[in-house]
Amino acid sequence: MGPLKLLILQATPFCNLACTYCYLPDKSIKKRLAMEVIEKSVQKIVQAGLIDREFSVVWHAGEPLAAGIKFYRAADAIIRQNLPEGISFKHCIQTNGTLITPEWCDLFKELNVHVGVSVDGPAFINDAYRLDKTGKGTLERVIAGVQHLRDKDVSFHTISVVTKDAVKVPDAIFHFLHSLGPDDIAFNVEEIEGVHDTSSISSVTADELGAFMKRLYELSFAMGSPNFVREIRNAHHAVMGSVMNLPFTLPMESNPLAIINVDIDGNFSSFSPELLGMKHDQFGDFVFGNFLTSGIEELKESAKFKEIATQIIDGVKKCEAECDYFHFCGGGSPSNKLYENGSFNSAETMHCRMTKKVVTDVVLQRMEAMIEHDIPAEYASILA
Repeated sequence: MGPLKLLILQATPFCNLACTYCYLPDKSIKKRLAMEVIEKSVQKIVQAGLIDREFSVVWHAGEPLAAGIKFYRAADAIIRQNLPEGISFKHCIQTNGTLITPEWCDLFKELNVHVGVSVDGPAFINDAYRLDKTGKGTLERVIAGVQHLRDKDVSFHTISVVTKDAVKVPDAIFHFLHSLGPDDIAFNVEEIEGVHDTSSISSVTADELGAFMKRLYELSFAMGSPNFVREIRNAHHAVMGSVMNLPFTLPMESNPLAIINVDIDGNFSSFSPELLGMKHDQFGDFVFGNFLTSGIEELKESAKFKEIATQIIDGVKKCEAECDYFHFCGGGSPSNKLYENGSFNSAETMHCRMTKKVVTDVVLQRMEAMIEHDIPAEYASILA
């Protein structure tokens, strides 16, 4: 189990937006994570020997900036105080961007925070889904927040949700996102997960999504940065890992305790971050303990934890036995398997078809074409 790569902390469940595809419940609860929970979480993870040399603290499951600047200064101090010498970490915040101010930018630089901004594209795409609680679009406020980041020279990336409408306009989305000035851009296909039990992508064919990703790929090449899109970059790495016959590594979401998720009350879980706070007929919730009252050793004795871990690993084995794309993927996302197929011990999902197989095919087709033409210079950096 482990080592820990991501410690995902819920600073607050509250979000000031009401995006139509959000999977999270309880977004109106205005409560902040107690410093005691942060302290106990870090202490017990350290005591369990789960941390190797470095890990990331990801602030997730709500709008993290709603917790306030003072909260993060205090949290950073507590984490540092409870880590042994020689262990390092980095903060990662994924924000909707509407609350960013110059003061937040100063904090990001002070704490060396890796910042991600959630934005789906130009207004006719973004404001159809990313709404505030009065039903109004949010793009103008996002752009204002991004401008603060640029004025303060804070680097950032973007993450966009791909919907049935987005698939039709790759050029408009790419050029808009590029104009914001991010280091790179990423795309999450609209998922069936948690309280979001339908997806507009269900009406999109693999060929249509493939055409969308292929166009993003072409546009990345045209700007001289073939790895500008995260999904393309990940596919490059996966393909080259397979070509070089690198040893298989279990993906973090399937590796027990490589990810530890802690909610606002100190309850903790593992595997896919989306599981914490979710309910299921077979398992009830996905809480394996509470860092205020228990620790990792108790988790290891949990019958529910063992059953879920076993089913997840069996699902990875099923993927390996059934899927030609296994070495480019590693076995899929447990939460998607559960909420799409009804079981962790299952294989193909819409999520893997649309996010792994489609992108892998796009990359393989272009790589094969480039190899046939003696690999031009523009491609050499990818194959290095």
